[in-house]
Amino acid sequence: MKKWFFLLILMPSLLWAQKNTSTKAPASKSVVNLVCYFYGMPPGVDSITLYELGGMGSRAILRGGRRMPDSAFVLTVPASKSRFYGVGMNELEVTKVILGEEPELKLYAQAQYMQLGRTVGSPINKANEQLQKQIAQLREESGQLRGKMTDKSAEKQISALSARKTRLLDSLKTANPLLWRMTSLLLFPDYSTEVKGYAGPSEFYGKEFFRYANLSDPAYEGFPFVFDAFQQYAEMMTNLRASKQEFNLWADQQLLKIPQNTKTYRLALGGIVTGLKASSNPLYPEYAKKYMDRYKNDSNGEIAQMDYEMKRSGTSTPGFEAPDLVGMTPDSQSYALSKMRGKVVLIDFWASWCGPCRRENPNVVKNYNKYKDKGFDILGVSLDREPGAWKKAIKDDALPWHHISDLKGWQSSHAALYSVTSIPQTVLVDKDGKIIARNIRGEQLGDKLKEILGE
Repeated sequence: MKKWFFLLILMPSLLWAQKNTSTKAPASKSVVNLVCYFYGMPPGVDSITLYELGGMGSRAILRGGRRMPDSAFVLTVPASKSRFYGVGMNELEVTKVILGEEPELKLYAQAQYMQLGRTVGSPINKANEQLQKQIAQLREESGQLRGKMTDKSAEKQISALSARKTRLLDSLKTANPLLWRMTSLLLFPDYSTEVKGYAGPSEFYGKEFFRYANLSDPAYEGFPFVFDAFQQYAEMMTNLRASKQEFNLWADQQLLKIPQNTKTYRLALGGIVTGLKASSNPLYPEYAKKYMDRYKNDSNGEIAQMDYEMKRSGTSTPGFEAPDLVGMTPDSQSYALSKMRGKVVLIDFWASWCGPCRRENPNVVKNYNKYKDKGFDILGVSLDREPGAWKKAIKDDALPWHHISDLKGWQSSHAALYSVTSIPQTVLVDKDGKIIARNIRGEQLGDKLKEILGE
């Protein structure tokens, strides 16, 4: 009893651990033992899970309970060729670890920071941890230099950085093929003015982002870093303002390098979907639908989650069709957003009593006057309750566009439909009725209209 009490004093995170009578599995050439010391575990958690990492949908393949007397979690897997797994309480919070050839290794992690877990007694995992730091440093330098990629004075720095990447990859290719493949995905080439044969950075990265990796290599099958790489690819192409046509063309070229009926293809497509979503790219719904249609009968739970999120965020996510709004005009007529199809429309949620809304109105008027003859229009949606105050504000602020309201204030069905919880709030809709952007105003509104409609 004293011994057990002493253990609890030393490791308070294990206070609620349930007794497990399992014993340590003996080290063997035929099995790999992963001994996990996880601190800060929630009360009542008495097992952890080993996952096959699948990007958007990881698959649980093994659960391990606590052993006595040290309350460590133990996972025992068959020995095999080294590969990456995820270890944690759920598929979202895991430590990536290499298992396969080493008979036993120890993993230490805080439950709240599983991605920062560290191994002991595993040369390959230690090499990976050190390599990750190198990769992070090189990527940080690439990011800093990308702001100078059209500056001739930075050409020597860019060239030197590219040479360092090449040397690192060359050093790994024979010494450690697993880590070489990982690095070839997580590093990408650098653009400079010396690059010939490309119209600019977006075309260069669209075509050359995966220059270091052979995407058709069967060794990438189920390789989790394929997902990470394609996510970064989608985010970079968004940041470089690749057009819809350009993105589709170049992304398809990359995907065609991968056999379609493979886990690698699934990871790549899932990475694109995730990257488009993270960067609020209007192509997100298109690629999300591709993924959902393709894997609807082979889901690890991600399809249902995607479907739910898309329905929930449909009124705020670029690329989704804007739900129709029908309401009463100031002269007691009925008007609908759908009547404005064929124009770029700003849906402006406001109210007469909203000070920030009223202060923003002159900017909205200025942009309306500038672009109304180029196919721009506005639908004002008021969260007023008093019709007199609503009509007076329209007149006082000289707002000549269409207006609707159900005069229900914060109980407005219009606000609920678009998940509006604060005002001013705007939704910009294209000529086809699809959302372009949300909550843009001030100079940002003018810049966006200039981009769409021209000067």
